[in-house]
Amino acid sequence: MNIDVIYSEILSDHDNKRYVIVDKDTGEILDDAQGYGYKSKQNAYAAYAYKNRDRSKDHVKEQKKKAVKEWCRQNKAFVSRLEDDAFQIAKGSYGPEDKFNIKWVKEAFEEAGYIDLPFTAAEFLKYW
Repeated sequence: MNIDVIYSEILSDHDNKRYVIVDKDTGEILDDAQGYGYKSKQNAYAAYAYKNRDRSKDHVKEQKKKAVKEWCRQNKAFVSRLEDDAFQIAKGSYGPEDKFNIKWVKEAFEEAGYIDLPFTAAEFLKYW
């Protein structure tokens, strides 16, 4: 569908500009933020993209999240160690170049012998 975001005189007042999403071909208003209009063109485009995203990926994300949560529940000692590492790095006990990031977590997994995990280090950090 070909869309455009346009200024709405009806929903705007002298202090606030409001925008709506319209079909370029027909001029039909597709979304007006429940009658309030969007405060900016960027917000309108972002809302349209979110509302029309590929939802098939949501299920995959939810499965990854469940896998991480379950793994953490089963490996509390390792997770505790990571939490301590993150705390020590944040408080400055390690060197100034040390950062608790994906690389750190990946190396911790490898050192502990966790090679074939159902998630990546990035997914672990995201859903931990």
